[in-house]
Amino acid sequence: MSNRVKAADVARLAGVSRTAVSFVLNGRAEGNISAATADRVRAAAAELGYTPDRVAQSLRLQRTNVIGLLTDGIASSPFAGRILSGAMDRAAESGFVLVVADTQGHADREVEAVEEFSRRRIDGLLYASMKLREAVQPPTTSLPLVLANCSGADPHAFVVPDNANGGKGAARHLLELGHRRIVMLGGPGDPAGEQRSGAFRAVLAHARLPGAATCVIGIGRMWSIDVGYQWTVRTFTDSRGHLRSAATRPTAVFAVNDRVATGALLALGQLGLRVPHDVSVVGFDDQEQLAAHVVPALTTFALPFRQMGEMAADRLVAAISTREPVRLAMRLPCPLVVRESTGPPPSSDSPVVGGSEIAAHR
Repeated sequence: MSNRVKAADVARLAGVSRTAVSFVLNGRAEGNISAATADRVRAAAAELGYTPDRVAQSLRLQRTNVIGLLTDGIASSPFAGRILSGAMDRAAESGFVLVVADTQGHADREVEAVEEFSRRRIDGLLYASMKLREAVQPPTTSLPLVLANCSGADPHAFVVPDNANGGKGAARHLLELGHRRIVMLGGPGDPAGEQRSGAFRAVLAHARLPGAATCVIGIGRMWSIDVGYQWTVRTFTDSRGHLRSAATRPTAVFAVNDRVATGALLALGQLGLRVPHDVSVVGFDDQEQLAAHVVPALTTFALPFRQMGEMAADRLVAAISTREPVRLAMRLPCPLVVRESTGPPPSSDSPVVGGSEIAAHR
């Protein structure tokens, strides 16, 4: 004979109907059950050690309370892996278990994973990319679907970082410090780089700086410390390898990510230039175990990986609960993290631009 505590036992101890117990323990008490009665039911359930029968709930609600997360690599990345931890924690708060399939970018594994998820009758699917991707072809599925760190060609809901606003923020930060000769390392060839550099250019164009004073240098898709080092040396030296004069070289560098910015810091030090006294450096990502620990600590823009996971899970849970498709596009801000690598330009440079020149891009 089973000793399992049942909803009827909770109802008897609380002095209420089984329907009332169901309303309270399934989160539907508001508007149906008084607060005092709901408290009494919860107390009775706690006293008896009652736990819901998940199998019975699944049959009744036609849900398994399981969400699948399909990814091309974030599970093996401590950086982008914050998408995973954010989604997992937020799903758990809503009573869902998150099951992860990491395909390492293999299309055949992706198809197999979706088929397996479908056989297991999961309630919905998150699709998360390690690098920002545009117009991806999401998996073919009838399940509720939300994309994280990528946007689809089809009108699926997606959550991505607002890279363009971050690019604007980098330009504004350096202009407000008084910089006029600014170079960006990175741009075309990658969606994130294009978004950051396009907005960066727009703010500088609005500030009406001389064309030769600012530029965006395309460094390809390899955003590494080595590449940042090499391009910084090229930018700050002439054809003979000599350091350019203080009157002609940039006073600020905006790097497309923190690894490129770290390479810039190393190169500038090798060239005998002090950061931020001679040159300011701004990165992008706020990469763990790097941005806050290089010398000087890096001013950068933080990618909201954890928040992307949380918001994507929230949107998916809402779609599952309402049985309505979610097509909301969310672009999350990338906040500026000011540390020690930025400051005013050398005193011989021009004064700070008036606020009106920058205001239109706020």
